[in-house]
Amino acid sequence: MGYRIIGIFLSCFPIIFWGCGTKDVFPQYEKIACIGTSITDGYVLPVEQTYPYQLQNLVDSGDKVLNYGVGGTTLLKKGDSPYWSAEKYQFALQWKPTVVVIEFGTNDSKKQNWQYKSDFKSDYMAMIQSFRSLSSSPKVFICIPPPAFSKNFDVDSAVVRKEIIPLVYEIAKEANAPVIDLYDLMLPKSSEFIDGIHPTAAGAATIAKEVHKIISVE
Repeated sequence: MGYRIIGIFLSCFPIIFWGCGTKDVFPQYEKIACIGTSITDGYVLPVEQTYPYQLQNLVDSGDKVLNYGVGGTTLLKKGDSPYWSAEKYQFALQWKPTVVVIEFGTNDSKKQNWQYKSDFKSDYMAMIQSFRSLSSSPKVFICIPPPAFSKNFDVDSAVVRKEIIPLVYEIAKEANAPVIDLYDLMLPKSSEFIDGIHPTAAGAATIAKEVHKIISVE
């Protein structure tokens, strides 16, 4: 009788542990890093109204979203305030995210920065690679910058529209990086900008929903 009980237990042993694989016990949650300018950081907005914070409320409960936006920064290394020199950039790399959302171009359009436009593509590719080379091998998404409805802060809306946006699409194609189009998304929503450049809380919500939609599909 004892042998029979032992035999039944041993025959069931594989079944008991069948559903106990690492994937089932330890779900693979995403670490989402939002990289960019004051549009990402949330110019004059309370933290809870920024797009990364609102994105946190949309993703799966285990996923973590961190805001690594830095106001006034450029993608261009020779820009007047390169993101490359920001402490948050180093923090983002050290965090080893699994998803990276990059938003740049608005500040790069300024006259003092766009004089180095010949470096924009190579600098952007280097930024993408700096994250892809991490051990976490993150999926990198590139944002098409939103429209500039004014020339506040010396932002050149024509440069954004005619030069930077085509370049960003070109970069995304060559880097095989999914695009999040904030330009067409926000073009009919000028009322969702504080000063023609920075989104309001409602604008940040619109951006968060679009980012969530795209990263959820890819």
